[in-house]
Amino acid sequence: MSEQSSPELPISDAEKKKWSNNIWRFGIFRFFVDFQLWIPIWVIYLNETRGFSITEITFLDVLLMVILVILEVPTGIVADRWGRRVSLSYGAFIHAIAILVFSFAGNMAVIAISYTVVAVAITLFSGADSAFVYDSLKAAGRQDEYQKIWGRVYSISLVAGVVSLVLGAFLAAITNLWFPIVISAGLMLIAWIVALTFKEPPRDEEPGSYREAILNAVNVVRSKPPVYTMMLFAGFVMAIAVSFQIFMQPYLRSHDIEIKFIGVLQVPEQLLGIVAALFAYRLVGLIGIGRTMLLCPVAIFVTAIGLGSFDHIAAFAFYPLAGVIFAMSFPVLSTYFNDRIPSASRATVLSIYQLTFSLFVVLFEPILGWLADTRDFPTAYMVAAIILAVGAPPLYIIWWRANRKEVLLEQEV
Repeated sequence: MSEQSSPELPISDAEKKKWSNNIWRFGIFRFFVDFQLWIPIWVIYLNETRGFSITEITFLDVLLMVILVILEVPTGIVADRWGRRVSLSYGAFIHAIAILVFSFAGNMAVIAISYTVVAVAITLFSGADSAFVYDSLKAAGRQDEYQKIWGRVYSISLVAGVVSLVLGAFLAAITNLWFPIVISAGLMLIAWIVALTFKEPPRDEEPGSYREAILNAVNVVRSKPPVYTMMLFAGFVMAIAVSFQIFMQPYLRSHDIEIKFIGVLQVPEQLLGIVAALFAYRLVGLIGIGRTMLLCPVAIFVTAIGLGSFDHIAAFAFYPLAGVIFAMSFPVLSTYFNDRIPSASRATVLSIYQLTFSLFVVLFEPILGWLADTRDFPTAYMVAAIILAVGAPPLYIIWWRANRKEVLLEQEV
């Protein structure tokens, strides 16, 4: 039975306002976290300024993911034990330091250190962000609005991304690839200052010791087949989609696109993603969670086939399709997990999903990056399509059966 169905005590207007204020503050926080001017040029920066190959860049990303795997659950416990506000504020501050280190990195060792610090920051955000919003809404008696609100929050992230794509690429074109990265460190510090204004939302129960927090989270996942099967299915599919994002910038450069146009060409994907995030809750309400999740591997498969069929800049038109699915998945998956997770273990359990996703990225991204380097981009995309075609259907069926069983059991209660 989901938390959403549990009875709630009456909440005063003053209490509702107090916890609702967290939501708009978090929106500002999220904007500056994602208003990062290095985003449209970071792969080009590593490739053209620092001289790394696509294979080396994907292996750096694997390093990031390995550290994420190691730290996801421990940092999720930080949010559950010491507070979502603590986790988010520390994450923003550490991320600012990481970006600054990245901008001055002159060799692989220093860049690897910056990636390590970025991984720490990401894991402090991961799980804590959606848990913070969900618990704030729950304290305000508005948890039924979570999927819609989280979609809006994610659309704010995408708006920030659109602005940073255009402005970051423009700044890089008129200055150099280094300058937008340094500015981004300052923008992340603004996010840190905003995080300090958050009010820690109450939770249903307080977590026990560090060990107990881990065991409780693992037991929650093990006891809920729809949760862990969704983690496997969604992590598998979204790992392929993320690999496409790594290839986007070098793919455009391989077709002689100037740096000043790199950001502009990524804007349509972001704009469509904003719409997808805003209306994801309507789609789920219209066709159900099962059909919505089925769209994910199908759309990403179509993207892979389109990009792999011919090596021409026109094939880039398929990219927004994968971006829309990736954007839509955030509010949909976040709602699905949050509705089935007790408050005391929420951030830790959500971190387990990020761990699952990271493991799949570690598995797929080096293979696809190596193929892009040694063969070509279309070959890498076609192999991604084959991986999806082989792995996604059985994982979807396993999840669908577990979810269907849960629905039937709830109907009997």
